[in-house]
Amino acid sequence: TQKALKDVERLLKMDPGNTELLAQRQRLLAQSVEATSDKLNTLKKAAESADKALARGNAYKETYEPLKKELDDVSASMRGLEANAESMKQKLDAGDISTAQYDAFTKKLEDARKRANELEQAMEDVNKEFAGAKIDQSQYDALQREIVETENNLKDLKDAAEKSSVSLGKLEAAAGRVSTGAGKV
Repeated sequence: TQKALKDVERLLKMDPGNTELLAQRQRLLAQSVEATSDKLNTLKKAAESADKALARGNAYKETYEPLKKELDDVSASMRGLEANAESMKQKLDAGDISTAQYDAFTKKLEDARKRANELEQAMEDVNKEFAGAKIDQSQYDALQREIVETENNLKDLKDAAEKSSVSLGKLEAAAGRVSTGAGKV
């Protein structure tokens, strides 16, 4: 519709009094208004869903990110302990540390592994709980900008359709006067 409308506009510049082109322009503007209005309605419905999805996205982020940070910290600690495990075993065998110290080290390593598993499970549970539509703020903002742009576009199209209608009415009135004048002749 937009391409056809541009073509008609270009032709009207060359022949502004062409009634057929003016009528086509009027029809194309009406189609554009209808299509843009439909798009706006669809975007507004999407915005309603987006409000809920944004809230879900924010709640997900608030729940998930602390778990992720803690898991990263525990995993880093666990990797350090695992890297020292062989060294601690050698120190035990050499008699440099006591069995109690080695057992405390081993318990600390096992506790870190257990906590890492618990955090991974908690993150999996959060993912299941918040499965479905969730969006972030930038996606939400993009949708809001699209709505504003579409509303402005619709207003412009309605204004153009109204001006075109007025022009077509003036042309019809002038044609009527010419016809009346020709009838008198």
